[in-house]
Amino acid sequence: METGTRERLRHQVAEEIRAQLGRKQMSGAKLARAIDQSEMYVSRRLRGETAFDLDDLERIADVLGVTVTDLMPSAKVRPNNR
Repeated sequence: METGTRERLRHQVAEEIRAQLGRKQMSGAKLARAIDQSEMYVSRRLRGETAFDLDDLERIADVLGVTVTDLMPSAKVRPNNR
């Protein structure tokens, strides 16, 4: 995957997680505690500076009551399409 594509995906995932947090009225600090990470760790990822790893996404989805695929940008994620 190209660097620009990965960067866009990282920002889109962060944006969706922020939207889910807003819908659940949950702060990034509360999410950090729930997934056993520091606030700084979660904050950097919510800003799209660093990507969440799959383990993080699984824990976040569980905390938010959604699936990992719900955290992905809907129409923009198409396997094997470039």
